[in-house]
Amino acid sequence: MYEWFITLEHKRLARGNKSNMDVVVLVFKWLAIIYFGCMMLLAGIAAYQGMQEYFAEVTPIESVSRYLIYYFAIELMFRFFFQKGPVASIKPFLVLNIPRTKIVTFYVGKTFLSAFNILQLFFLIPFAIVALTHGESWMAVVSWSLAVYCIVFMMHCITILMQAYAPVFYGVIGAVALCFGLQYYDIVDPTLYTQYLYVVAYQYPLSLLAYVLILAGLIWCTHRFFVHRLYLDNLEKVNIKEGIALEMSWLDRFGRYASFLRNDIRLIVRNKRARVTVLMSVFFLFYGVFMFNTSGKEAIPAAFSVFLAFFSTGGFLMLFGQYVPSWDSSYYPLLMTQNVLYRDYLMSKWLIIALGTFVSTLLCCFYIFVNMQLFYLMLAMGIFNIGINGYFVLWGGAYLKTPMDLTAAKNVFGDKNAFNLRVMLISFPKMVLPILFYFIGSLIYPFWGGFVLLILIGLAGIFLYSYVFQFIEKIYIREKYAAIAAYKK
Repeated sequence: MYEWFITLEHKRLARGNKSNMDVVVLVFKWLAIIYFGCMMLLAGIAAYQGMQEYFAEVTPIESVSRYLIYYFAIELMFRFFFQKGPVASIKPFLVLNIPRTKIVTFYVGKTFLSAFNILQLFFLIPFAIVALTHGESWMAVVSWSLAVYCIVFMMHCITILMQAYAPVFYGVIGAVALCFGLQYYDIVDPTLYTQYLYVVAYQYPLSLLAYVLILAGLIWCTHRFFVHRLYLDNLEKVNIKEGIALEMSWLDRFGRYASFLRNDIRLIVRNKRARVTVLMSVFFLFYGVFMFNTSGKEAIPAAFSVFLAFFSTGGFLMLFGQYVPSWDSSYYPLLMTQNVLYRDYLMSKWLIIALGTFVSTLLCCFYIFVNMQLFYLMLAMGIFNIGINGYFVLWGGAYLKTPMDLTAAKNVFGDKNAFNLRVMLISFPKMVLPILFYFIGSLIYPFWGGFVLLILIGLAGIFLYSYVFQFIEKIYIREKYAAIAAYKK
C-alpha cells in the first residue's frame, strides 16, 4: 500500500510544472539548508570548549541545556512559517477501499523527512563526539543527545497541530509569550526552570524512556487528530453561519472601485482567515517596542531603525496585501469573465492596502513616548510603504499565484500555511530599498536627509500612480491565464 502512495507522489512531482520562480525558490532553499547545516556543524565542534571556558562552574552540557529554550523558541517560529504539514488531495482515496489509518500514516509520516529534523544532527553528533573525547560519560552524553533529538520531533508534531488546530496554536503562543514577558521585564529567568527539561536526561540517563514515551504520545495524538477528521462527509460539508450585514454606503465616494472595496472589507469582517491575518498585523505595531532599546543608553544602527519602522507600519501591507490577488482565488476565473478592467481591480487593491497602512501609521503615534527619531521614521516609512511598497506588493502578487481556500470545510490535508519562501523572495526588495534610500539621504545630511528622501520618494510614487499602474496592469494581463490555471488546481 505504501509503495503505491510513493508511486503516486513520484508521478505528482514528475507531472508538476516548474516555473522559473519555482527553480529560484528551490535554489535558495538548498542554499539555506547548506548554510545552516555548516553553521550547526561549526557550532557543534566549538560549543563544548566555548562553554567549558566561559561557564566553568557547570558542565558544558548543563550550560547548553539552560539556553536550549531560546533555540527551540526560534526554531518553533521558523517551523510554523516554513515547515510543510501533511498536504494531499485525499478525497479520491476516501471512496476507495483504503484504511484511513494508512492514508494518515503515510502523509503524516512523510512530513518527518524535513530539513528541520535533520539539521540538528549536524550539531548533536559532533558535540557528543567532542564531549566523549573530554572524558564525559558515554551513557550520559548519548542519553542527553537522544533526549534532545526526541524534543526536536516533539516540536515537529506540535507545529503540525498548531497549523491544524487553533487551541494548540493559542496555547503554545501563550506559553512562549509568558516566558518572553517574564524574561523581558526581569520578573524571573525562565531558563532556570526550563533547563531541567533537557539536563535531566544527562544527570539520569534512564529518564530517556520518559522522552521516548512523550514523543510516542505526541505522534499518536497527531495521528488520531487527522484520523478522526478524515471523513468524506466532513470534507464536503459547508458550515453555514449567521451572516454579518454591513452598511457601507460611505464607500460610494470611490466610484467604480467601491464594489471591490466592499468585497475586501466583507472578506476581512466575515472570514476567519482574513480576520486573523489583519489581527496579526496589529501585533506588528509593537514590533519596535520589543526590539528597540528603550533605555536610551545605547544607540541602535540607523538601518535597524528603518527596519523596525518598516515592520511596525507595514504589517497590514505584508500580511494581507502580500496575498493579492490570492484572496480572490476561489472566484478569480469567474471574475476574469466579467466586464472588469484590470486597472480598476488593481487600483481597489492598492486603495485597501494604502488605507490599512495609513491606519497602522496613525496607530504608531505612541512611539513618541519611546523614541522621537523612531517615530519620525515611522511617519516616513508609512508614506514610503503607501507610495512604493504598495506597488511592489501588487507587482509580486502577479507572480505569487498561491491559491487560498477560504471555505469553512477545509480539506484535512490542505495546505493551511500560505506563507512560503516565494513570499520572502518577493518581500526582499521592500525591506532593502528603504534602508538603501535612507543611507543615501543620510550621506547628504545625517538622519534628516534619509528621513526627507524616504518621504519624497513615497510622495513621488503616489503622484505617479498612473504610470506605475500601466506597468503593473501589463504584467497581470500577461500572467492572467497562468494565474487562472494555478487557482483552478
